[in-house]
Amino acid sequence: MSQKPDPTTPLRAALYDRLRARILTGIAATMFGLAVFLVGTPLVQLAGMGIAMVVAYEWGVIVGKSSRPTRPSPAMVLMILGVGITTGLSAIGMFAAAGCSMFGGLLACAVLSWRSPVERFWVPLGLIYAAGPWSLLIALYVVGGAGPPILFIGLALVINADIAAYFAGKHIGGPKLAPVISPAKTWVGLVMGVIAGYAVAQVMVFWTPLSPWAFALAAPLFAAISQLSDLMESGFKRRFGVKDASKLLPGHGGVMDRMDGMTLTAVALVVFYLSGWY
Repeated sequence: MSQKPDPTTPLRAALYDRLRARILTGIAATMFGLAVFLVGTPLVQLAGMGIAMVVAYEWGVIVGKSSRPTRPSPAMVLMILGVGITTGLSAIGMFAAAGCSMFGGLLACAVLSWRSPVERFWVPLGLIYAAGPWSLLIALYVVGGAGPPILFIGLALVINADIAAYFAGKHIGGPKLAPVISPAKTWVGLVMGVIAGYAVAQVMVFWTPLSPWAFALAAPLFAAISQLSDLMESGFKRRFGVKDASKLLPGHGGVMDRMDGMTLTAVALVVFYLSGWY
């Protein structure tokens, strides 16, 4: 007697392929980051600027589909340029000028986008979303000392926490974390993400002058914040009915999808650095 085909088999295969692509892309991103750090200045700063501008572009594309589906608005172009200028000033250590650039860019974007009910809020917010975190991350590298190792561990922590959370959410399941915002995310995924982020940080910290005890307490918090940051971006995409920011990274979507965990984690890493508790 022949068995009936399992209707869930294609779905499981698709999930496996997506997870495999996600893991491979995550490994590639980690290796790329390691290579960038080994080369050092100015490649680290340029990479940070490039990522920030791609995030701004993807943000603009998502918002533009609701406001100007045929062409980008002047406000969106200015937003991307503003992100490049702000992160560029941070890259050369002109932090006060970077702050002024962001403030001026916000005013200019607000003026140019005021006539559009959608753009008047979302375009200036896009400048903050892209330029703010990546200016802080670039600044961590530029200041030297404990800044670069904190930055590198933070990036690796977020990447691996995201992969672990995705795996647990898809293959273990459990109660939903925020079903209205992101139906795929679960509490089990959150816990697995925190554990994975903590484990990665504890392994990497022994190769740095940082205190393992400080990271033993801080790493779970960073991993949890990265998951909250991920939810924040999911809420933005759900607002515009978009699943992925783009298709640039196989298994991950866009750069914004890959780096969404760094948005709030960047602030936490800078606070950790400024506290001197490392």
